[in-house]
Amino acid sequence: MKWPRLRSVLGLVLAVVATCLVGCGGAQVTQPTTYSAEQIAQLEIFAPRVTELRDRFPELEDYIQSKDWVNISSFIHGPMGELRVGLDRVAVRLLPQDAEQAQYYADEIGAHLEKLDAAAADYNQIAAGREYREVLDDFDTFIGLIPDETT
Repeated sequence: MKWPRLRSVLGLVLAVVATCLVGCGGAQVTQPTTYSAEQIAQLEIFAPRVTELRDRFPELEDYIQSKDWVNISSFIHGPMGELRVGLDRVAVRLLPQDAEQAQYYADEIGAHLEKLDAAAADYNQIAAGREYREVLDDFDTFIGLIPDETT
């Protein structure tokens, strides 16, 4: 009579022990510190598109200097219109420790471009110049997070 009861208790104890071992045991998952070949290949697709847009920023500066408000807005909505998507595509493909920071700068770049567009709509050269410098600084920081072998 005692054996069936003992088997039930023993089975329960073993189930609890197994659950604890599976839940608490195991290796720590570490974040990768280097890029895989697949990640590099994906970044090689999207990163150059973003860095090419960086080379077009002097055009925007010329428009601000000459108070060409229509072309400022056209430039932001035209060539720079695809920038947010490109930044997001690059940010999600970076290493986890860089991706969060890259996403922050991507959001900041978008906010600065919106403020720059608003400054152009208000014909405010001072605010436009300030936002231009801010977006350029954030863009350069973002590009610095991209691995060199992909740009």
